[in-house]
Amino acid sequence: MRLLTEIQHKKHVVWDWNGTILDDVQHAVNTMNVLLDGHDLPLIDIVTYRQIFEFPVKKYYDKLGFDYSKRSFERLCGDFIDCFMAEFGDCRPFHSMPAILSSLNTNGQVQSVLSATDQVNLDKMVDHFGFGDYFDFVYGIDNKIAASKLQRGFELLQNSPIPSNDTVLIGDTLHDLEVGKALGIDVVLVTHGHQCQSILCRRHDTVISMS
Repeated sequence: MRLLTEIQHKKHVVWDWNGTILDDVQHAVNTMNVLLDGHDLPLIDIVTYRQIFEFPVKKYYDKLGFDYSKRSFERLCGDFIDCFMAEFGDCRPFHSMPAILSSLNTNGQVQSVLSATDQVNLDKMVDHFGFGDYFDFVYGIDNKIAASKLQRGFELLQNSPIPSNDTVLIGDTLHDLEVGKALGIDVVLVTHGHQCQSILCRRHDTVISMS
């Protein structure tokens, strides 16, 4: 598998969660459509979603046409997270992920999660799917507006005993690429997540299809 080949020499593998380990893209679309329908806005499909989604997510909400004078961006984010978490158990990890995590664990490579999901809900999801034992660090953020996980990335590297040149970040969005570059670590992007392959390939060379 190309992904394992790309990261086999790294001592620390930092994973994004949503859309990288957890196959939740359709669930994110369904959840957003609940909000859009409640605000009399046009619904989206998965193709449109993967073309317009971005970080900070306020830019994505702007594109969808929400009127913040009727309901603030912060409250809309809270609505989305509450609805998303109510049904997240219907999602599953991508089929190759358990074997990959197990293989890296067997090889003695340290693994962590760095996510723009709030810490409480991130911990809940990681525990629900039984992946907690694979990770030395699980770092989410302290809010529900998913602006950036960069600061948490700095904290993660500061607490890790492994140097940045032996660390790689695996994610599914350009935000992962931006964070990795700011942290000074290598980045591998996967194409099965929240942004489409063409968007990722325009900005990065190491983009891997897992299908």
